[in-house]
Formats: sequence, C-alpha cells, structure tokens
Amino acid sequence: MCQGVSQCHFCNEGEKSTGSSSSSSSSRGTMSNKETRKMDRLVVASISSSLMLLVVAGLVHPSSGGITTTSRSTSCGYQSCHATKPGFINVHLVPHTHDDVGWLKTVDQYYYGSRTGIQKAGVQYILDSVVEELQANPERRFIYVEMAFFWQWWEEQDESTRDVVRDLVSQGRLEFINGGWCMNDEATTHYVDIIDQMSLGLSLLNDTFGECGRPRIAWQIDPFGHSREQAFIFSQMGYDGLFFGRLDHEDKKQRMAAKTMEMVWSSSSLGQTGWLFTGVNYNLYQPPPGFCFDILCSDSPVIDNPKSKEYNVDQRVTEFLNYCQRQSEAYATDHILLTMGGDFTYQDANVWYKNMDKLIKYANERQTNGSRFNLLYSTPSCYVKSLNGVKKSWPLKTDDFFPYGSDAHSYWTGYFTSRPAFKYMVRQGSNLLQACKQMDSALSWSGSTNQGDVNVMKRAMGIAQHHDAVSGTEKQAVVQDYQGRLHEGVVECQKTQASYYQSQLPILGRPLPDVKFCQLNVSQCDVSETSGRFVVNIYNSLARHVDKYVRIPVAGGDSYQVLDPDGKVVDSQLIPISPQVQALPGRTSSATEELVFLATQLPPIGSKSYYVERDSKHRRRHSFKSKSQRLVPGEDHIITTDKVKVRVDWTTGLLSSVTVNGEEYFVQQEFLWYPGYNGDNESADRRSSGAYIFRPNGSDAFPMRRTMTAAIITAVYTGPLVQEIHQFYDTWVSQVIRIYRGQEHVELDWVVGPVPVSDKIGKEVISRVTTTILQSDGTFYTDSNGRQTLRRELDARESYTYTPTEPVSGNYYPINSHLFIRDPVGEQQATVLVDRSQGGSSLIGGLIELMVHRRLLRDDSFGVDEPLDETAFQQGLVVRGSHYLILSDGPSSAGRYRPLAQQIYKQPQLSFIPTTLTFADWRRLYKTQQQLISRELPENVNLLTLENRSDGSYLIRLEHIYDVGEDKVLSEPVTVSLQDLFPGFAITSAEETILGGNQLKKDSQRLVWHSSSDKQKNVRSSHSDEFPDVDLQPMEIRTFILNLVRDNRLDK
Repeated sequence: MCQGVSQCHFCNEGEKSTGSSSSSSSSRGTMSNKETRKMDRLVVASISSSLMLLVVAGLVHPSSGGITTTSRSTSCGYQSCHATKPGFINVHLVPHTHDDVGWLKTVDQYYYGSRTGIQKAGVQYILDSVVEELQANPERRFIYVEMAFFWQWWEEQDESTRDVVRDLVSQGRLEFINGGWCMNDEATTHYVDIIDQMSLGLSLLNDTFGECGRPRIAWQIDPFGHSREQAFIFSQMGYDGLFFGRLDHEDKKQRMAAKTMEMVWSSSSLGQTGWLFTGVNYNLYQPPPGFCFDILCSDSPVIDNPKSKEYNVDQRVTEFLNYCQRQSEAYATDHILLTMGGDFTYQDANVWYKNMDKLIKYANERQTNGSRFNLLYSTPSCYVKSLNGVKKSWPLKTDDFFPYGSDAHSYWTGYFTSRPAFKYMVRQGSNLLQACKQMDSALSWSGSTNQGDVNVMKRAMGIAQHHDAVSGTEKQAVVQDYQGRLHEGVVECQKTQASYYQSQLPILGRPLPDVKFCQLNVSQCDVSETSGRFVVNIYNSLARHVDKYVRIPVAGGDSYQVLDPDGKVVDSQLIPISPQVQALPGRTSSATEELVFLATQLPPIGSKSYYVERDSKHRRRHSFKSKSQRLVPGEDHIITTDKVKVRVDWTTGLLSSVTVNGEEYFVQQEFLWYPGYNGDNESADRRSSGAYIFRPNGSDAFPMRRTMTAAIITAVYTGPLVQEIHQFYDTWVSQVIRIYRGQEHVELDWVVGPVPVSDKIGKEVISRVTTTILQSDGTFYTDSNGRQTLRRELDARESYTYTPTEPVSGNYYPINSHLFIRDPVGEQQATVLVDRSQGGSSLIGGLIELMVHRRLLRDDSFGVDEPLDETAFQQGLVVRGSHYLILSDGPSSAGRYRPLAQQIYKQPQLSFIPTTLTFADWRRLYKTQQQLISRELPENVNLLTLENRSDGSYLIRLEHIYDVGEDKVLSEPVTVSLQDLFPGFAITSAEETILGGNQLKKDSQRLVWHSSSDKQKNVRSSHSDEFPDVDLQPMEIRTFILNLVRDNRLDK
C-alpha cells in the first residue's frame, strides 16, 4: 500500500514519503509509498461462472482418492529448495509482488492497468512477465499471493500457457503463498469470513494444481496488526509458518535488539496444535533501499561491463552485502530473508531478474575472498524449511499484535470503525452467505435447480475481506465498487432463497408465489406495508432452536393478527418507529409503526412460516397497541419486563440503572465525541486523524449533552412484548433503549449522522457505558475476530515494554463480537456486544466505550489521499446500529454472551410472500415448517459450515464455541454424533480434512518447532473418536467431506 512505487522504499514504517526516493515499490503507511494504497475493483466479478464452479471443487470425491493430485512429475514443495551453505549467512532472495485487491482504484482497474494517473499498476502484465522470465532460468523463483487476481488471469490464458504454468508450479519455481482470495485484514474481519475467503482460494489451487498448489506459508505482509485467531486459523489450515511486515515501532526495536524477530506463536488453548512459526520482515516487504529493480523505481542497475564508465559491480555488491550484514544482526540464525518486490512490481520482470542474477553471481564470487554471505533465489517456504533445520528453541508468543503504532503518535486504531455502513453490509453479507450455502446444499441433495449463483456472493465476500476493503481504508469510489459487488451477490443469494422455498414448501405441486425481500435495516417493506395478507418465512441458520422477535414495518392505524405454523394466534404488538429512523436518508417507506411478534422454537437449520393478516374488524385476538407513557416531572422513566427493568434519570435523560432478575446494576450510557486532530503530517507529533489513524485532539471526549440541559426523551412506550425509551440527543444522534419479554439483555438501537463538521472539526463518535464495576488492575477483555477472548491491560503490552504517548488511541482494540469488564473477584461483569467491527476500550475503571462513527476533514497521509468524509444521498453518512448490554455475575457471563453473539451474527433470514389465500388454504398447499437436520446440536457446538461441493459431496465444519474455563459445564469437551443427522440420507463416506478443506487431515504433516518456554503441550495429539461420533475440545474446529446417499428407510 505504498504511496507510489517510486516514493516508498526508504521511508520508515508509518512515515509518509515526502519526495521521490531512489527506490520504488509500494508499501502502505509503514513505508511511505505504501501509504498510497490500492486500486481496483474486485477482480472476482470478472471471473467466469465456469471458474467459480472450480472454486468450490477443492477435493475430489473421497471415493476417488480424496485430494486432487497432479499427474506430471513434480519436485515442488520443500524438495524444490536450492541448497544453502553451512557456515555462511544464507541470504534468501524472495521475488514477490504485493497486489492489493482494491485500494486507490477498483480491482478491475488494478488488474487491467487502467487509471494510470492514480497508480501505474497492471496485474495482468505482472503475471505475463513473470511466467516468461521464470522460463528463462530454472534457478529463478517467484511467489504469488492474491488468488482473486490470479484466477482472472488464469481464465484468460490458452492451454499452452496453462501447461507452462503447471510445469513451473510442479517444479516449485512458481509458488503460491497464503493462497486466499485476498490478503485479508485481521482486525475488522469475522473468523467465519477469514475461513471462507481462504478456503475459496485454496480449493481452486487444489483443484487446478493438486498438492503442488497447496501453500505452506502464510504471508500477511501488509495488514495493520495481527490477530491471535488469524494465527490459529493458519495453524489449522496446515501452514508451517507466517510472515508479516507491520509491527509496533517499540516492539520491533526491542525484538531487533534481542534477536527475537522470529518466534513460535501459541495461538489457542489447544496447545502445540495451535503453534505457528512466525517471522517479522526486516523492511516491511520492500527490497533493501537502493535495490528496487523495477520500472517504477529509479534505483541504479548492476552494471558489469568493465569497459563502461558506469561500471558499478563492486560498489553495488558492497552496498548490498553491508545491508545484509545489518539485517543479519537482528536475527538469530545464519539465514535471513530479503523481500525483493513491492506494490505491483514485476510488470517488467526482466529488469528485476537480470539484476538479481548479477547480484547473486558477483556476491557469491566473493566467497573465495572470505565473504560469509551466500545469496540464493528462495521462497518463504524454503526459508522456513532452513530455519526448521536449525537446532534452536524459539521464543513463545501468546498474545496478539494489536494495536499497531508506526510511531509514537500514529496508532492504526481508527480503521477499526472507519466506514461503519460498509462494515455492517459485510457482516450482514456474511450471515446471508452462510444461510445461502445451506440452502444451496438442500437444493443439491433434493435434485432441485438453484436459480441463483452462490459463487457470486462467495467471490464478493472474499474480496470484501481484503485489508483495504472491510477495513474502510480505501477511496470512496472503491468502496462503492465493493458495495456494488456485494449487492450482486445478495441478489444471487436471494434467488437461491427463492429456489429453496420453491423446492421445500409446496405440498400439492402448486408453485409458490414470488418470494420478496425487504430492507428491514431502514424499516422498509413494500409487502408488509401494502398487503392485507402475507406470509413471513423465517430461516434459522443455527443448528439449535432459536427464539426471534420479528419486527415488520406496517402502515399506521391498522391492527394485525399473526398466526404461527399451526394456525394458533401469536401475541403481537404495534410500536411506533422512531422519527429518526423514519427520516433515514434513502428510506422511501411511509410506515410509521412496526409489528412485533415472537417466533418461537425456530427449527435448527430450518424455517417457519408465519401468516399475517391485516385485521380491519378488530377481532379479539389482534395486535396490542403500545401505550405511550405519560412523563411526570420529577419522576424517573422506567420500563420493565419479567426479566429486566431499565431506569432513565429524568433530569439528565440518561440511563441510570438496569435491574436483571432482581439485581440492580448502576449503569449510565451516553454518546460523546472526540475531536479529530488536524495536523499537517509533517512529523509524527503533527499526525492527523484519518482513515487509518485515530488521534483525538486531547484525551477528553465531549458529551453530546454539553450544550443541552438533558437528552430529550421523545417517548416511552410499553406493551406486553417490548418496551422502549426513545432518546433524542440532537438532530444527528438518537437512540432507542429496548427490552423484550423473556430476555435478559438491553438493546441499544442508535442512529448517528450526518456528523456535523461546519465548525471545521472532524469528530469521532463513541457510545460510553459507565458502571460501578471497578477493575482494580486496569484490565478488560476483547474478542479476537469474533471468537477467542483476550485479556487487555491499560497502558501495557504483554510482549514488550510500552511507552504511553497516546492515552486514548493507544489503548483501543478491534471489537468484532464482545468487550467486557469484570470486578477483581468476578462477581459482576458488564458485556457489550456489537453488530459489526468497531474500535473499543476501557480507559477508566468501570467504563466501556465503543466508537460508532467517524467523520474527518484531514487525510492521515498513509496513502488514501482523501479525508474520511463519507457522504450518501447528498449529505454526510447516517448510520444505524445496535449494541447489546449484558449485566451478570462473572461465572454465568459466557453462557449468556456466547449464544447471544451467535444469534446476533446469524440472525434469521426473513422473506415475504404476499397472498390472497386464507391460512387454511395456505397450509393445505404449502409446508409451514421444515428443517434440514433431524435434531439440534449441543448448545456449545456450532455448525460453522454446510456447503455443497461441485463433485456432489458436502463440506461441514463443527466448532466448539466456548474456550477453556469460560463456563463450568459448557467449556467441557463435547461429542457430537452425525448419525442420521440429515433426514432421508445416510452418510456413505466421511474424510476429515484440515480447516481449509484442501488436504486430508491424515496427510497433514506440519513442521515441528521447539520453544524456549515450552509450557504448552498438545491438548490431544489425535482424536480417539470414530465417525459418526465427533469429539470437540474447547475452541476446536473440525472439518469433514461427506458423501450422502438417499435412504428411504430414514424417510419413514
């Protein structure tokens, strides 16, 4: 993500390039060029549908031998590595290119090389040129990472070119590293999406190149911080190592001094099963300064003609080896890795290889004169193999690499929240994709036609995980392209949903009426607003029964009757839509109320249909009308259900206490904003807040209410199902405090924006919860990619000595699921769950804050080159979202927030069918309830994936959703039986694979590492279960390829 390939190389991590450099390449903020970042549209959309069929292929049918293999003779993998020399410092030159899947330009613009005025980059030319140059010399090597680009290029090649590439891959000369659809972000991504996007690329590689296409090394050289869950995912996908470029400036300095730039990362409670060798690149991912041999660079070539006045071999080799000496002093072995490439380099690969050939030749000739350096073409895999052969114990890493500070005042914590609307779209897209894959599987095993193409959504979601996509660090035009791709995927998934219901619901062969979909996030639905009768299909993608409060926008003034699948009347309630939601930009609905009812016991991996009829006759069992509570001066505003009571102070208009099951917790919640620092970025202490950087101007946040006597309570509504307090702070901030009957949490439904900037001050808006739960040691807890929970400590780092310089942003962490605080003895805990990625912290004892929106007027000079000033519908961006507050004792807390987090992520999918039929006629013609599995799974087990594969098999993933010690009962190991799980089908074969589904588990032989602090042992070296029984340890994920056959006996 450097700024311009000609400006990037000599910048320190995080610095902006102030002029052209002798090197070129591109790197994000960590090197000045990189700061300019990325281009084009998602290549994925250009990929043909036939390619996408390959995407899901991955493994062949287990009965055919399991994993796809290649028939040509191979010498790939570790056996293709060049020999190293004992007694020398072996310098592994790794030719590579870093190709952002969108950033400054769209993916297609990057691929085709258009819009050169923004950035000169054409991925198609890189691959053309590299393939040609690799053929010229069998000693040369090259690695490629971004499969979204590679597969677009692959589809355009003729068979002779493909044969050449297959040969290069089979000989280890062209090696795939990482292998995901993109190089995903690690802070703002959900673990399910990481697994999906990695599997998308890995399955294509396996299908096309067999075992030689399987990446062995993870290569996360540009993301802005690194998560423990990401390391765990890589370990479970069979990777032998991980390399990255961005490391906090203090951490890096201390590691270089201690020679601990390479380590073993213990990524989970599963012990050595989750170990991953991890290395930090010396120079981000750039070549040594002055040695960028690219057409985008201005560095001098190696000139070896002694007759030329420009002859410079001795000088250039000496400079290069001096750099190698300096780098070797920061590492613990006689092997060092030099990254020879940068952003979109190798568009003319000959320039690179011609000069590297000379460097290798002339540097190695010096060995006869006593030089200790041995240069060789290499890959990250070969480098790791060399290190594995060294008899050494490595330091053990147990925490993560957040937050990332590139200097004392540049903490990359703003992007945790940047572009909140897009982050929400990605999270909702993830939920939809999981349901869509399940429905596609059901269509496959019933032999029905799917009118939608699930692969469109897979590709769009794969691109959205890129470290300049969901992170919110791209240009405005690029995010619009991402949104367009996701919309195309949503349309295809809606076709799949319609096909599923058309296949599953008809009983007598009568076609199902058209299935409709609504924009419920803005409370808009044409079907429910205009139809006298309609059916609501509610699909539950969780593998356990779920109760769901359904909210449907309806025209005001009417009454409704809701019938469950058996025709029984369901209690329902009409409640006003807040004026701020009604006024959301782009909303075209005239609905003023929402119809609320409880859909109970939604079947696991299945659906229920509820029948709704407008009741003009006002029959006895119709919807309840919410009562507007009269506000009495001097009296607090109170709403209460059977489980929860909420009190709002009448003088401030703020939440003051929550009572749960009779225990009262004193808690306040309000909105505040930090003023963004407006600097000129000429030095570290003048850094502006921007898309990447969160840097408030001071450590105090301003309350929204500072200019008013109180937050205005617009209304208090009560009823039998739901009770609400509508708060109005200002024209750009409002909130509904909501509690439901039977639930033990409080929902905070907020609308923020357009953030005013007429005062020329950018604003970072937070929601802050203040409690009396005081942590004595400044600790709080955050999730890792929505899964593991990590302990944080204010103004401290576990792995290195930290100097606080930015007291707010330096303590912010990415939140994808939950953040909580608890008292020292664990008697009380306050947990807040989110509906998208956000930045959060606990800066003072008893306090939780989450950043919900950002609007800034200056760029932070890390490459985007435009301020984070989002607009939509000709005004500043307006965002709607929700937080979920749980107050509980410590021991029971995980048993509350873990299942709620699952339900927030996998919210049931709603669709609508207008009808003129009576309920009796509807039920006679169509099923009103069905499910894809015969029983629910244990409450601590999640069916992570159910996916149809092109060879007729099915991929499933089962995960234990609790970690060790979180819950006395639910944290225990669990056994799941898959016997007769799929009604009407018998499992004829099952093969366990690694997490990516691209290698059989029995064939996975990862390199073994030793640690100097070898405290952890394998929780279990092998499973003792016998299929169909599956054992799961806490936080474990297991993956299987199943073959099913129709079993008529099971139908009966």
